Amino acid sequence: MQPKTKKDKIGITALYCRLSRDDGMDGESNSIVNQKNLLLQKAKEKGLTDTKFYVDDGYTGTNFNRPGFQQLLSDIEAGYIYAVMVKDLSRLGRDYVSVGNYTDVYFPDHDIRFIAVNDGIDSEEGESEIAPFKNILNEMYARDISKKIRSSHRLRGSMGEPLSQPPYGYMKSAENKKKWVIDPEAADVVKSIFKMCLEGKGNETIARILQEQKVLVPMAYWQSKGLPRGGKKTQPNPYKWCKTTIERILSQQEYCGDVINFKTCSKAIFKDVHEPIIARNDFEKVQTLISKTKRRAPKPKNGEKSIFCDLLFCGDCHGKLRHHTNTINKDIHYFVCSNNKVDYRGECPGRHYVRADAIEQVVMLELRRMAEFLESDEEAFAELLAQKTDKELLREKKHDEEEFQKAIVRNETVSNLYEKLYEDNATGKVSDEWFMQLSHKYEVERLELKAKIKTLRQKLSECGQCERDRETFTSAIRRFMRMDRLTAPLLRELIDHIDVFETEGTGKSRTQRIVIYYRFVGYAEIPEVSQKKRIKADTRKGVAVEYLTEPLPA
Repeated sequence: MQPKTKKDKIGITALYCRLSRDDGMDGESNSIVNQKNLLLQKAKEKGLTDTKFYVDDGYTGTNFNRPGFQQLLSDIEAGYIYAVMVKDLSRLGRDYVSVGNYTDVYFPDHDIRFIAVNDGIDSEEGESEIAPFKNILNEMYARDISKKIRSSHRLRGSMGEPLSQPPYGYMKSAENKKKWVIDPEAADVVKSIFKMCLEGKGNETIARILQEQKVLVPMAYWQSKGLPRGGKKTQPNPYKWCKTTIERILSQQEYCGDVINFKTCSKAIFKDVHEPIIARNDFEKVQTLISKTKRRAPKPKNGEKSIFCDLLFCGDCHGKLRHHTNTINKDIHYFVCSNNKVDYRGECPGRHYVRADAIEQVVMLELRRMAEFLESDEEAFAELLAQKTDKELLREKKHDEEEFQKAIVRNETVSNLYEKLYEDNATGKVSDEWFMQLSHKYEVERLELKAKIKTLRQKLSECGQCERDRETFTSAIRRFMRMDRLTAPLLRELIDHIDVFETEGTGKSRTQRIVIYYRFVGYAEIPEVSQKKRIKADTRKGVAVEYLTEPLPA
């Protein structure tokens, strides 16, 4: 197709239509169909019969990076266009400077006739004095709409309505798009990811297992279900999970049933809004695990990773103890302080060396003491746990009760202020403008107080959670009593962390202090059920660990 010349004023009349979500407030007046009908009729009245539509449906007028408009510019540069016609200046755009540049510079330079029907503008009839003012008003309108949208967005978010797309494992309810419901197929994958993490598997290992099982990655899964989602759409292998995807799933609190809005500014958390996929207790265990370390997949030649990884810490510098395998004898596994001077050029003077099999025997012996205590005197055992947890619980409960009462009182005050404001407006004491400003302020505060009261009421109703935690701990001890060996899930259910100190003395007089801190309880001095304070356990052939039970120094 050869470009047509402009000398004889021959060319296409471009009928440009644009509609964005911001224009929804204008009803059907700005619909694409309405614009097309109007422009076609006006072009016919002006004798412009060679027409072509250029349409941008769903694009804002605050910038000009729109496919339809860019195609129009391309055709202008190619010399095909004689005239450009729009319904009004706002359809061309709502940026005062850019619209003025097109109407006053670009179109005249390219010998383009510009027509804005409803604004009475036709460049063939001379310069319009009203056009600059129209452009300013259109830009002000766009800014006002943007402000209203942000305000509405924050108001909806403050009421607990999800502002983002549901994460992998959830989908929007067919009955109510503002509600999330569980997607059973994806939820099963999420559950398996959390289960594997609690078993001690790292992110890379979990990703490899899912790939071997040919589980679709989230984007490929959404595509297979025909669900529109943002992000990278193409991937050579739809089963290739990335460890960062695993990390993101493991850190999403939404799986507990919560909604989290305004993540990039003042985060707002609304608990138990939808059905949970992961129990809150399990989610918290996982957060503790992933906060302590970045997981690495064990080297196959070094055998299985120790179940004590991420649980052992230096008793002096509090650095994490790193797991190693002896380079000569692969059966020997041990831990050393990651901050020691000898191996890592750190600041801790001691290596805090401890054999993996030795630490396992010590923990087994200590847990057996705990189990014996539970079995011999269950009431005393419960009393021991209560002493370790109730003090902190009561302090937190008192603070929440005070905040709850303050919120209730303030909520009543705001309601009274709103009623008085309404009466003052009705009697003419307060202007309509001042009424609108204050009523909006009170309404926002009332919604915030409502959300706060709901959260505090829920926290107070969960004061029994500490009691449930103690029951969970006791149940885990009972399960240990029925097992002949430790497992990673049970270990993490029972123990928060273990402090390992540097060895003292020499030869047969060498000793090493190891302190166990339990979940929900911390360090607990277990009364002696038997009279045996010195216990020996064989860790390997020819080597025994002598275990001495002593309380921590005051």
